[in-house]
Amino acid sequence: MTEFELEQGVAIPEAHVLIECLRGSAFPSPPSIDWQVLLNLAESHSVLPLVHQTLVATGAEVPTFFSKAVQDCRVATETLATELEHLLASFAESRVDVAPLKGPVLAETLYGEVALRSCTDLDLLVSASDFNRAERLLTDAGWVASSPADDYQRKFVRNGVLLELHFGLASPRAFPFNLNETWRRMRSGTFRGQPLKAMSETDLALYLLVHAMKHGFGKLIWILDVAGALEHVRECSPREFVQQASARGLEQVLFTGCEMVREVFPQRMPEGLAAVLEESPETMKVARENVARLLIGGVGAAQNPEIWGFYLQTETKMSNRWRRRLMYLVPTAADYQWIECHRIPRGFAPLVRPFRLLAKHGWRRAWRTAFPPSV
Repeated sequence: MTEFELEQGVAIPEAHVLIECLRGSAFPSPPSIDWQVLLNLAESHSVLPLVHQTLVATGAEVPTFFSKAVQDCRVATETLATELEHLLASFAESRVDVAPLKGPVLAETLYGEVALRSCTDLDLLVSASDFNRAERLLTDAGWVASSPADDYQRKFVRNGVLLELHFGLASPRAFPFNLNETWRRMRSGTFRGQPLKAMSETDLALYLLVHAMKHGFGKLIWILDVAGALEHVRECSPREFVQQASARGLEQVLFTGCEMVREVFPQRMPEGLAAVLEESPETMKVARENVARLLIGGVGAAQNPEIWGFYLQTETKMSNRWRRRLMYLVPTAADYQWIECHRIPRGFAPLVRPFRLLAKHGWRRAWRTAFPPSV
């Protein structure tokens, strides 16, 4: 894929420039390029600093307003990095182990510089046993919960900064993660002198694959994150990595994510891993079909509302597809909060859940979610 298309299906040169910049290609910028369009595209995919870096390296005459936007992005990222530094110090003082997810730490790990990866919020992972203490630490520091806890996180806000406090890496209804094993494999590290916990190379790659899958690979930065993480997996062989993903129930997540990397940034796909994946032609066929569906609609097509349908499309086993359908009907924390507000006995939650889904999405969307056309 070298170009995106607008909703009308018309290819635009700015999208081609964007992709080539992210691929690190040396090329002359078209004289008729619309820099505002390029800026909008780069910002929407959270890749503005990376695009600017390549443009400067190729000698492009970047307009002042474009450079100003890059500088604003860097300032915003640095603000979050400073906030994270203070949070890590507070958690360390309270003896709460914390693992930053994505954000400034991931930028430093995968891109070598905090300012090269745009981010708009902070994500912190703590163990389930430390979650209540971590919540109190945040509220005592002036952070305000902006939503009730769901089945793996809770959101807080302070001075316009959004922070997501996680006690899980993803919804257990969608993706399985053994957090005890994940914590056991973590290593100690630092960010600007403050202590933190960091996931193993394998866990980080699988987490970023799950995160990108959760959002339908709707932003190029998420595909780049996956590519960088795959390149960083050196603690095991490619075959062992695939075996670990399969053992954790994430085989199709891995295959689909790798196929997305190969499609968009082919030079970033590790050859050894690609060779192992090709040994499973049927699974690769499903992965290619998944990616084709995601890319067929052009920019933002991956950000579809039928995300559960997409999860189903990544499952090759009938038993797993039905398991996901049934999990879709499992009451969430929001469902339990709703029935408590309406003074309904908690035992009625499984009955209430389907009606809440229908009220929110309607019959047609609910049906397409549980039974997507291609499944």
